[in-house]
Amino acid sequence: MPLSGDDSRCPICGEKNNCASVQGREIEKCWCMQKVFTPGLFKQIPLESRGKACVCVKCVGRQKKEGED
Repeated sequence: MPLSGDDSRCPICGEKNNCASVQGREIEKCWCMQKVFTPGLFKQIPLESRGKACVCVKCVGRQKKEGED
């Protein structure tokens, strides 16, 4: 699903990203602060969507599974 312009949705899959910043909370308390984001994950984000919306926890988890040997 392409990014809809809604910063509460993941730019890769379109699911809710549960971003603390979007929800009005401190970014330091966001789930993403405890995760590692690989360059491969960032490459999946369409160029026009980079820096505009956060990736969801499912896509972050999927990157780990796909990267494991």
